[in-house]
Amino acid sequence: MTNLISGKEALIALANGESVELQTIGDMNWYDSTQWTVGELLCFKGRFRLKPKTITLNGIEVSAPFKPKVGETYWCFSTQTVIGYGHNVYVSEQADRRFMNMGVWRTEDEVKQVVAALRQVFGLSDDAVNAVRGGK
Repeated sequence: MTNLISGKEALIALANGESVELQTIGDMNWYDSTQWTVGELLCFKGRFRLKPKTITLNGIEVSAPFKPKVGETYWCFSTQTVIGYGHNVYVSEQADRRFMNMGVWRTEDEVKQVVAALRQVFGLSDDAVNAVRGGK
């Protein structure tokens, strides 16, 4: 899921030049906090997060890789699966380096987007992969 931060952490992050997003109660969308005044942010009752970092692959904006902490699940490329990715739990740089050499992502949805963008670079589609998997 998203990495939520407190209102205090949000204000500190903004003061340090980081991008912060907020979400109102009952809303699924995240909004740029720079549209709000400091007073409004201090009174805000919703949720805050650091804006997720992204990269562009083949013209498609996808989540940037991250550095997991010990015990954290991460998703990575895998040549051992037909779908092209899998997941592991981070143990150490030594133990996980072979899985992390091309980057790792926080969620399955994030790595799916990256794999789909890379497939497009090579003229492949998810339909071709689904055919190999038996039509799933």
